[in-house]
Amino acid sequence: MKKLILILILAVVTTALTTVTAQTNGTDNIVGKNYTIDSKLLNEERTIRVYTPDSYESSPEKKYPVIYLLDGQRLFLHGVSVVQSFTSQFQLSPDIIVVGINNKYPDRFNHFLGSEFLDFIEKELIVLIENNYRTTSERLLFGWEYAGAYVIESMIKRPHLFDAHLAASPYPIHEERSENKSRIEQLADKLSSPLSSFLYYTVSANEGMVQDGTNELTNLLENKAPNSLQWRYRVIEGEEHRSTAYATIYHGLRQFYHNYPTLQFKDLSEFKTQGGISYVYKYYKERAKRFGFSEDLTPWTMFSLSRNAIRADSFADFELLMNEFKDKGMINKIRLSRAMSLALYYSKNNKHNEALHIYKQLIIKNSDSALLQNTIGDVYVTLKENKKAKSYYKKAVALAKAQKDAKLVEYKNDLKKIN
Repeated sequence: MKKLILILILAVVTTALTTVTAQTNGTDNIVGKNYTIDSKLLNEERTIRVYTPDSYESSPEKKYPVIYLLDGQRLFLHGVSVVQSFTSQFQLSPDIIVVGINNKYPDRFNHFLGSEFLDFIEKELIVLIENNYRTTSERLLFGWEYAGAYVIESMIKRPHLFDAHLAASPYPIHEERSENKSRIEQLADKLSSPLSSFLYYTVSANEGMVQDGTNELTNLLENKAPNSLQWRYRVIEGEEHRSTAYATIYHGLRQFYHNYPTLQFKDLSEFKTQGGISYVYKYYKERAKRFGFSEDLTPWTMFSLSRNAIRADSFADFELLMNEFKDKGMINKIRLSRAMSLALYYSKNNKHNEALHIYKQLIIKNSDSALLQNTIGDVYVTLKENKKAKSYYKKAVALAKAQKDAKLVEYKNDLKKIN
């Protein structure tokens, strides 16, 4: 017996040790690939980091926009994290390839002074990426501080190179640089002719000289920016000089891809302020043109708008929206519970026939729903058509019994009331 107990103890200990070993033998967490470019233009080796979305391997025909991050040694992983959350969970943008351009001190400051680094980006880096990856023609460039100022310089000197320019705490932009002019002065000269691009730049609330520059830039753009230049300036509360990069990548991408997500309004007031239903159709038309989506309103947009009218308890707006969406197939494209909530609001406002119209669309695909059957019975009771009500109540009871529905007693009581 003692020998048996000893064997069992040894077996338990061995299993425990094996489990501990398995838990501590981890695997490498690898994000993307590293490349070393022997740059002839910079006369040095440059390290590049590249991330491709999960869909890259599974969708061999698909092409991707690319965001290039200056100071990739610091910001590459953050850029990947933002892009992953945008695409895998929230559908805020298309899938994006992320390229981090590593830099190091003190060379970092020298690179963001002349045109050599732009030559490297255009003639060596972009060539490498576009020869080895499936890319669209859409490119974005992000930089912080000195790199942020360089992002603006790239827009001035080579506006064709990037479609979007995202700059966090750009500095220096209002001090004299090359050509005996500040970058703002150079941009002012550039604005005399059409400049088609997107610029998003930020600063935190207390950045002194940095904010002096961004305020001066804003004044210039407010007075002289052509319609072809889309721009947005944001003072980010609660951040500091060292942290503006992280918020700017997120909000810059949101702004650039502002019409990619399914449209939703926080409330009925925002819907009306934006321009009402005409704005909604315009949004989907522009979205379709830019990203290749259908111009049709999505079921979620139609439902959420109708729900906003319910939340505001504005039956007039609700009825207008429901009439607008009547022939667009919303009812059969949204969840049963959501569709029923629309019918219930009709009933609340004594529009029982309209409620029945919705329920009868739903019953075609949801005949096994005891709740739906019982709810239709409730409407017929209100209309004093007890014979029809009884028929639906019976169906509800039978389904509830078969499905062991917790509401069975409730459905039985409804049936008893009209027997």
